[in-house]
Amino acid sequence: MRVWQIATGETGRDYRELFFDHDIMILGPSHLGDALNRLYADGIPNSAGSQVHSFALGPRPGDRVLMRFRREVIGVGEIPAGEEHQYVFDEVFRSVYGWDLCHRRRVKWGTEIDLAPLKDVYLQAKQKPSFTEVHENRIVDVVRRIDSRSFEQPLLSLPQVDARVYTEEELGVKFFQAGVSNTNIEAILAALRQAERLSSWYYSPNSGRYPTEHEVVSHIVLPLFLGLGWSHQQIAVEWNKVDMAFFKRTPTSPENCVMVLEAKGLGRSLGDVLQQPRDYCSELRLSRVRYIVVTDGANLFIYEWGGEDWNVDPVGYVSISSLQHEYVLPKGTDLVESLVRLQPNAV
Repeated sequence: MRVWQIATGETGRDYRELFFDHDIMILGPSHLGDALNRLYADGIPNSAGSQVHSFALGPRPGDRVLMRFRREVIGVGEIPAGEEHQYVFDEVFRSVYGWDLCHRRRVKWGTEIDLAPLKDVYLQAKQKPSFTEVHENRIVDVVRRIDSRSFEQPLLSLPQVDARVYTEEELGVKFFQAGVSNTNIEAILAALRQAERLSSWYYSPNSGRYPTEHEVVSHIVLPLFLGLGWSHQQIAVEWNKVDMAFFKRTPTSPENCVMVLEAKGLGRSLGDVLQQPRDYCSELRLSRVRYIVVTDGANLFIYEWGGEDWNVDPVGYVSISSLQHEYVLPKGTDLVESLVRLQPNAV
């Protein structure tokens, strides 16, 4: 029996619920496609590509896996037997909080396991690869001693998500059915095309760098919201500490502000960013703000005022690079509904 360890994201991009709810583990990057084609095999040990290669070809039925969030072990699982439970390239996980994590394996995450002996094993580690084999005897011995009955339960079902990417024609029809005018539909589609091209270029070697927050706002976010129907007069940039403020009408005063946006650099995790714009809304007494948007240019999360406080789960999400029918995370978000929410007549 070999022992492996895998990370479940980071603060702001924590997807451990997918592991526990569906008896899986997932890994990225996956832009090169199926790892069985060995395109990930080259590279130095523990590089992203070599980790994917090991993930696809290393574990065997009966091996055990430590699930880790940051430096804490939060679960132990076992690779089940059966060819159908081994490595799969699964496009359901094309966009998980904006990350491409299409490499999937089945793992029975154990029940009633005492994790206390594993509590401190990684606390001193400065950095661990996302996926590796565990060689430390003191860890391997603890994991091997776990009673096999902890892994005898039936496998949980896989997520049922329609992860197909919209064609422009399909997206236009969906917008039309949602009541968006033909003129506005063309503007939205053009803005999405531009945003996708730019974010893709910034991620490519040709750009040589990631854009600053100011570039994200000026090159990607502002054109997108103009395409959604906002006018320049309704949008203020760097307004009273707020990266972008949106107004139902002029003048651009606090009582007319209905939405605020917090921007971060491309690739920055966004799940832990909500508190800052929440504080701005409170400090500036923006009592009419209904939505907070946080974005890195490639991903937009939409949070809604719940009547007494802000809902901590996003009500909307858009991955600019993967315009899907549904996303596996954040759960319950709909691409078309999310973009319609952001139009000025909906706020």
